[in-house]
Amino acid sequence: MENRYNNNSKTKSGYVDNPDFEVKKIECVVSEKETMYTYTSILQSMTSHPIARAILKVLPSVQLSDYRIEKVEEIQGGVKGFIDEHEVIIGDVQLMKSYDFYYDESLNHINEKVVLVMIDDRYTGCFIMKEMLNN
Repeated sequence: MENRYNNNSKTKSGYVDNPDFEVKKIECVVSEKETMYTYTSILQSMTSHPIARAILKVLPSVQLSDYRIEKVEEIQGGVKGFIDEHEVIIGDVQLMKSYDFYYDESLNHINEKVVLVMIDDRYTGCFIMKEMLNN
């Protein structure tokens, strides 16, 4: 079975087609930082995307059986689901624009990848990612 995450081959254009990422900065704008981290960890553990794996490296591990997790779905630009009856959506700026959520619009001007976290239609924070160059 091929390990698609260690297969960092370059495309014809010279770009890495499966880059690795690391979290450059975490921003939490709510007092419930632990809730944001926990819910993010739960949903990111449900996907195999390289950005999700990078985020999981910096968050505390979570016992999934302690939470009621429902309707988890990978969507274009992110992942969404319900955790203990709270709707959680994690994804890029384009995804959040499609939901018409309020978030800090200065994030639109950051050159790195930004992953936003919404809990119950409320912006709770973001992860600013750094793409790691692989040779």
